[in-house]
Amino acid sequence: MLKYFLLILIGLSLVKCVPADVEPITEVEVDLTSKEWQKAYNYKDLGKVDSLLQYTSHPDPAFRKMVADGLASIRELSAVDSLEKLLADPVMDVRVAAAYALGQLKNESVAPLLLKSFRSKDTLNVDNEYNGTILEAVGKTGGEGLLKNIATVSTYRSTDTLLLVGQARSIYRYALRGIAIPEGTDKMISFLLDENIPPRVKIIAANYLQRAKNIDLGDSKFQLAEVFASDKDPYVRMALATAIGRTADKDVETTLLAQLESEEDYRVKCNIIRALSSFPYIRIIEPILNQLGDENRHVAITAANFLIENGNKNDAVVYRGYLNDTLHYSVNAKIYAAVLKHIPVFYTNTKNIIKGQLLEKYEATNDVYEKSEYLKAISQDPYNYITISELLDKTNSPVLKSNGVEGLYTILKSENFVRAHRSRSRRVKSEIIDILKREIAKGDAGAVAVAGNVLADDKLDMKALIDSTQFLSTALGKLNLPDEIESYNSLKAAKDYINGVPHNPTVPAVNHPIDYAVFEVFGDSSVAALKTDRGVIKVSLYSEAAPGSVANFINLAESDYYNGKVFHRVVPNFVVQAGCSRGDGYGSLDYTIRSEVSQMYYNDEGYIGMASAGPDTEGTQWFITHSPTMHLDGNYTIFGKVISGMEYVHDTQVGDKIQEVIITNN
Repeated sequence: MLKYFLLILIGLSLVKCVPADVEPITEVEVDLTSKEWQKAYNYKDLGKVDSLLQYTSHPDPAFRKMVADGLASIRELSAVDSLEKLLADPVMDVRVAAAYALGQLKNESVAPLLLKSFRSKDTLNVDNEYNGTILEAVGKTGGEGLLKNIATVSTYRSTDTLLLVGQARSIYRYALRGIAIPEGTDKMISFLLDENIPPRVKIIAANYLQRAKNIDLGDSKFQLAEVFASDKDPYVRMALATAIGRTADKDVETTLLAQLESEEDYRVKCNIIRALSSFPYIRIIEPILNQLGDENRHVAITAANFLIENGNKNDAVVYRGYLNDTLHYSVNAKIYAAVLKHIPVFYTNTKNIIKGQLLEKYEATNDVYEKSEYLKAISQDPYNYITISELLDKTNSPVLKSNGVEGLYTILKSENFVRAHRSRSRRVKSEIIDILKREIAKGDAGAVAVAGNVLADDKLDMKALIDSTQFLSTALGKLNLPDEIESYNSLKAAKDYINGVPHNPTVPAVNHPIDYAVFEVFGDSSVAALKTDRGVIKVSLYSEAAPGSVANFINLAESDYYNGKVFHRVVPNFVVQAGCSRGDGYGSLDYTIRSEVSQMYYNDEGYIGMASAGPDTEGTQWFITHSPTMHLDGNYTIFGKVISGMEYVHDTQVGDKIQEVIITNN
């Protein structure tokens, strides 16, 4: 009896050891206040791949997806086996994140693994998002042969939006890698010509035609010109303006000029103006000159830049006649710049008069951004390097320091440099190097960064005039890391170039832990209200996708860091950028944060992303997009999107201020 009693006890104990059936978690729900989740995410933030990978088997899919998202930023090839495991995850969101992360490795060895994981027998289309992501990932990793296979798939229906998006993104990603084939171009053209294709796909196709190198639109250029003129989506029109502009066809020119007159979206007009550079100057210059007075300053600035980049020496004096006190200083300054750049070098009296006028304007204003525009204009004349040197010596403004050195760079790159200085060209180069050495020794971060770029430019061949890099070593030792990492890497690149050794940028060590406490206060769906000179811009912050970036932004806002900061960079139909402590784009605080690149896309206007000088160099600066900027996907952290006040983003100009940033719960 005792024997049977013991067996019963053992049996009961075994039953207790077997857990009851637990319903698996099938939804990805992130709790930013969970200590376990924070611990796991910190492994990603610290780059501790082995520790992060232990969560690939976590019962909560939020952890498994976080592993994949983290690896998309870290890009560690040794994690391929773990990501392969996640490709078979029962939760769709995890599988998709794993496929995206494999694409982020940008290594051809993972392409076969991705294709093997493609779920072709999907009669209910439940895996379309996953398969679409696989296609995009192959576009980042596959060889040219796979591109042809992807481009010639014709079985996707117009209703298979996710598959078509994946196919289009794949072809586009190949193009960004410099790989474009006729079959890929034909597929993208077919998307644009088919009225049943979803708008999301058309935008990607138009951006492909805009950015792909050495493609031939053939006879399709006329059909695409019709799409350009008739499509209601400005995102399609703005990209196609660039694409068809490269054909330099006279009929296309007629279409572009007609659209320039009737177009209401400034972004499309900016791209048309840029596209017209492909056509004979004599036929397009008058319409361009007419845009100098456009009521939208972005358009006027783009037209003025056109004169600088594509002007004609015979019309240099004509440009001068378009100077007008009713125009904004930035437009007038660029017109001055165009005159100085294109007027014949022997018109010394006229050049001196113009330089005198610019110097008067420079001295008459206290606005450093206005001064900078005049400084840039002065730098269009190669004779003015001494003037710029003198202005650099007289200023302590970070903005003027960096722009002054940029002016010297402009002079060195000028096609008139040798023509102006003749036999003294080598001597003048040496004199400019001495000026650069002086500015590097002073240690201004912006001036140092630009000077490093100058010295590392192999087209200028400055190293032939430099005997020793000791001055660079000395300057490197004085820079503060991690906040001056961009300046450091610029000087290091110059030193390596002069010494003839490969350059490997320095990546800052982890130095700024994520402050998860902000999510206890503001939750995971906070909104930032940016009160600017133009109006209030409200941004929804993506805490789950980029907790480190959002926590950093909230803390900076709560400490009033952004109060009074300016938008120091505005590129028409691209971005507005702010958050620099110096006001010139080379400033930050004494820390950096880590990149957080997961599966998010710059496929619309209004995304707010972290500015960086390379992986894991983000800090205080951020930008907001004017329109889709898909070439940024996978490289720049997205941490929010404008939900109201986009009109103020479009109105923003260099020098506009942020009055304050207020964080609220959504």
